[in-house]
Amino acid sequence: MTVTLPMLPTPSIAQIPTFRFAGATVAYDEVYLLVVLLVLWATLGRWVYKDATARGSEWAWQWGFGTPLTVVAGLDVLLLVVVIYLLLRDSD
Repeated sequence: MTVTLPMLPTPSIAQIPTFRFAGATVAYDEVYLLVVLLVLWATLGRWVYKDATARGSEWAWQWGFGTPLTVVAGLDVLLLVVVIYLLLRDSD
């Protein structure tokens, strides 16, 4: 006995709002995601630096500069480094 599952319609490229940028077709959703990740990346590094400076850390600029660079290894690594910072920082 064979069971056939119904086919789900997938949107064609004509139905997804896109635009051309530098010879590539880019969807608007990708641009929104990129902007959100860039804002997260920039504000996270600034927050870590300001927090480490306020706590008197001698490693403030390394934490502030190095934390955003870990996004190259992946977003999960960036979030792991932030958790490590939160565990290692001096408490008030």
